[in-house]
Amino acid sequence: MVKTTVTDAQEKQRISQLINSDKRFKGQTDNFYVKTLKLIGDNLRAFYARYASSKGLTADLVRQRITHWDLDQFLHAIDLLSGEAPISDELKKRKKLYKYQIAGGDHADAVAALIGATIAVTTNKVQHISRQHLANDYSAEQKYQQVIASKHLAWTLPRTQGVQITPAIGHAVDGSDWSDRLWVHSDNMVADVQKVVRNSLSGGLQQDQLNKLLQFGAPGMVPGGLQAAGETEMWMVDRLVRTESARVVDKATMDALTNRHVKQVVIVGEPDACDDCKKMINHGPYPINDCPTLPIHPNDRCKKREYIKDDEPAPI
Repeated sequence: MVKTTVTDAQEKQRISQLINSDKRFKGQTDNFYVKTLKLIGDNLRAFYARYASSKGLTADLVRQRITHWDLDQFLHAIDLLSGEAPISDELKKRKKLYKYQIAGGDHADAVAALIGATIAVTTNKVQHISRQHLANDYSAEQKYQQVIASKHLAWTLPRTQGVQITPAIGHAVDGSDWSDRLWVHSDNMVADVQKVVRNSLSGGLQQDQLNKLLQFGAPGMVPGGLQAAGETEMWMVDRLVRTESARVVDKATMDALTNRHVKQVVIVGEPDACDDCKKMINHGPYPINDCPTLPIHPNDRCKKREYIKDDEPAPI
């Protein structure tokens, strides 16, 4: 029998809050990318309407040099997606690359450049909001640790967003290569979508083929379609941010427990804890200076709490 400042039930409630937050944020980022894919689809329809004949889009036409119309479509699509997010160095590099690609290419290159640029602009936005999301998670966990440990109260996840990213929070949020990996997933998405579109254009394209390519709906609804081409990397982006959130929450937890001079911790499992996590949980309690760093695998939402032996007085 042990007594703790925070119970398993309280930590499980907190884990549930974090999982729900994950789902909300996934909906936000997925929405950004789906809107981008639909914008690409709109541009493909406009491209088809401008250049297709009664025979559809022929392979010979696709290989013709670009026109000013292609360039205007490219710039217009980027303008539609550009927002208030600061332009990162990664986006600057990709914009330069795709502008070079469209300047000297054919119609297929123009379409590929538009795909790359619009997805890159969206990823720049996702990078910006993800950093803020992680900062919010760090700040919220710090508040949770302060309130629940001192007052033993039920705790509600704050709805406020946009906490100030102080140097301490910035260090915790940026303490890994997550943003580099985000851009890797973005480039993979570009490659997947470009491949599907190039394959569709290479042999000529009829109206019914275009409609199938641009059909949107439930995830995975149309194999070989534009949406399906982006879904794998959308899922990877979600997994990346969710895993980084768990790392940031663990950092906030450890910072708070260390500041309170906690000696030992135990690990509370998420609802779908895997066998490896269960082994880690059963091996506790751990000395605070020799405990596992969470998460131990992608999507892991296990958490730590303070452990106090029966013969130790609970902190006031």
